Amino acid sequence: MKTQTIDGEMLIKMFRYGAKNLEINKRIVDELNVFPVPDGDTGTNMSLTFNHSVSEFDKIEKVNVYSVAKSASSGALIGARGNSGVILSQLLRGFAEGCKTQEDLDIVSLAGALKLAADVAYKAVMKPTEGTILTVAREMGEFAMAKYEAYDNLESFIADVIHHGRVTLDKTPDMLPVLKEAGVVDAGGQGLICIVEGALKALLNEELGVELEIKPSNLDKFVDDSHMKPEDITFGYCTEFIIQGAAEIDESDLRAYLNTLGDSVVVVKDDAIIKVHLHTDNPGLALERAGSLGSLIRIKIDNMREQFAAKGSKPDEAQIPYGFIAVSPGDGLTKIFKDLGVTRVISGGQTMNPSTQDFLNEVDKLNAETIFIFPNNSNIIMAAKQASEISDKQVHVIAAKNIPQCIAAMLAFSPETSPQENVATMSEVINHVVTGEVTYAVRDTKINGLKIKKSNVIGITGGEIKFTGKSIKEVTEELLSDMVDEESELISIYYGKDVSEEDAHILAAELADSFEECDVEMHYGGQPLYYYIVSAE
Repeated sequence: MKTQTIDGEMLIKMFRYGAKNLEINKRIVDELNVFPVPDGDTGTNMSLTFNHSVSEFDKIEKVNVYSVAKSASSGALIGARGNSGVILSQLLRGFAEGCKTQEDLDIVSLAGALKLAADVAYKAVMKPTEGTILTVAREMGEFAMAKYEAYDNLESFIADVIHHGRVTLDKTPDMLPVLKEAGVVDAGGQGLICIVEGALKALLNEELGVELEIKPSNLDKFVDDSHMKPEDITFGYCTEFIIQGAAEIDESDLRAYLNTLGDSVVVVKDDAIIKVHLHTDNPGLALERAGSLGSLIRIKIDNMREQFAAKGSKPDEAQIPYGFIAVSPGDGLTKIFKDLGVTRVISGGQTMNPSTQDFLNEVDKLNAETIFIFPNNSNIIMAAKQASEISDKQVHVIAAKNIPQCIAAMLAFSPETSPQENVATMSEVINHVVTGEVTYAVRDTKINGLKIKKSNVIGITGGEIKFTGKSIKEVTEELLSDMVDEESELISIYYGKDVSEEDAHILAAELADSFEECDVEMHYGGQPLYYYIVSAE
């Protein structure tokens, strides 16, 4: 049967199938990350963002294509995680604009909505880059507008739009040399294709193939923490998720690992799924291990201390002139931020990008005349800026891409000057901090002329992988040798969760000998995945 129009109910089904198809394939999308680092999370961020979209559908009072598209757009706007999630939210915003006067969508109006989706997303990105999700979306929209007159049914029309999108995706390595060198297509573009392929399957009433059907009763919260009191909390984050495709997994091994991360661990296997609950200070590590075993769904992370504080406290009576919000990936870094005067800290960073809603929640809790946000990760900046645009408070985002930049900005802040002067000063200061990171490779690849083997140590600075090897200490020393120049006076090092205090101080002593003209400071950061975060000033 040939379909001529899509109504609101069908659009809901198409969105839900798109979300499910992306969920199924998000690990594949994650692995397309150009850098072989352990925090490739484009697919995860897009999936979490789009799942937040479809979770809003139950609130729709009158179902038509505009109310559905508007609901999806609103959900993605506040649920956006990472740059890919923010761009996806803008694509949905443009699509909703294209549906504004529509009760149903026919081929002509769908073509217009696809074109407008890309147009709005392009305008939302300050410096659009070709060879990304934006290119794939634009090419699909332009194809739809140029060819719609040749079609008499939506099934064939959407199938050919998707085909054109796939062809464009395959060309992205020719548009971005870094993709070609790494041997991958654009991750965000692949995520978008997953969504529209799922939507077409809904229209065709086809199965999603590898999807594991889970009954709603299996997704309910299976551990009740409501009885807990603040004094009962040892680990701050209640973390729950479900692993799909888990038929061959030994749940006892997973349970043993999770017990090293926290307490209240519950691991329940039910056929081909595993339901997990734990309290931990490092939910990212739990998700990383689980994600290596299967596809994750129904991820839920709650800050229990914040929940209890919210229940038992009243809003601040007195307004303060300035408030500071920073994203921290480790408990040691959180303590450093607090000592520097950061008012509120959001746990996140690698593998766990806060959403726009997470930032809005913290902004709402602050009774401050002016609020500064430090994202501390290049993949979080767009979500933070989206929150600042939505909030009716005076919120400024200082585009810190890492921890050392945030620390330098906080040290440069002056309560005696105006907010605008502080924005200018802090934004200038972060540009003079030379930073680096030491982590490990999650796959074999070749990049910047380096042949990198899986599990090798890699040193990153200036947005490029500069060094690789088998020794953490040697790669760190090579990285700093590249970063330090004749004007450098201070080397700051923040060691991660997987580095012992003894090894950190041995390294600090050797660096003090190697860089005699610099002061060397070693701090506990507690960040997962990254052995060291370093800076030279």
